[in-house]
Amino acid sequence: MKVTGMKASTPTTTRRVLILLPLVGLLAGCPVMSPSPEGKIQHLKFENGSKYSVYVPTWYTPKEKWPLVISLHGTFGYDDQRRQAKEVAFLADEYGFIVAAPGLRSVQGILPVKRSLWRKDLQRDREKVLELIDLLASQYSIDRTHVLLTGFSAGGFVMWDAGVRHPDRFQMLIGRSVNFSVNIMEDIEATPEARNMPILIFWGRDDPASGMGWDAYEYLRSHGFFSTERRKIEGGHWRHPRICTEAWRERWSHEHLTRPKRLGRKPVR
Repeated sequence: MKVTGMKASTPTTTRRVLILLPLVGLLAGCPVMSPSPEGKIQHLKFENGSKYSVYVPTWYTPKEKWPLVISLHGTFGYDDQRRQAKEVAFLADEYGFIVAAPGLRSVQGILPVKRSLWRKDLQRDREKVLELIDLLASQYSIDRTHVLLTGFSAGGFVMWDAGVRHPDRFQMLIGRSVNFSVNIMEDIEATPEARNMPILIFWGRDDPASGMGWDAYEYLRSHGFFSTERRKIEGGHWRHPRICTEAWRERWSHEHLTRPKRLGRKPVR
């Protein structure tokens, strides 16, 4: 039977559709599925106009020092600093830590960009991460021995660049479905302190970016980063804030682990 009024698809057309489908998802962005936090997330700016988001638990008190997580967002359109802060803020209420997420410029995970310009953006983002830690430490009671740097997707570029260069500033690095570049690593002089820093890389079983997770793990282990661990979990290219937070809490001091109970917080059911 001959069907009229409809043009048959060609292999070229099919390829175009397959290429465009991820871009449609990119433009739609990655929705935040976490519960709303008890308090309000602050969306602020540095003096140079660069944006960042911060969440401080409603039961924060400056009488005690608090852990800090710096969460790095993924590719433009798919993710941003607001979504990063919003997704993890409810866990800050539950466990007792401060959340900060800077707006980044070098997170072109799938977008074409001139390499020299990307390098400059990467340097600016690295400096922004360190500046944000110092800024928050001047405003809140931060335990500098309990600072987590975690990157999601293309935020991994900044995580590797800042974290491996400055292991004295971070307790741990956690890559979530993270991007990886050998060029970044080869541009850094890895110190014994960096090689001994705890690093966790995890990705979903259905994650299309899982190959970069494997690349990161194999590179680090083969270059003496023996405190690096990998984990394959269920799901796809997702942020997984609870898995990240609970892995970090395994390295918390007794003081931080017991804070909710000491300050009269009801346990989460």
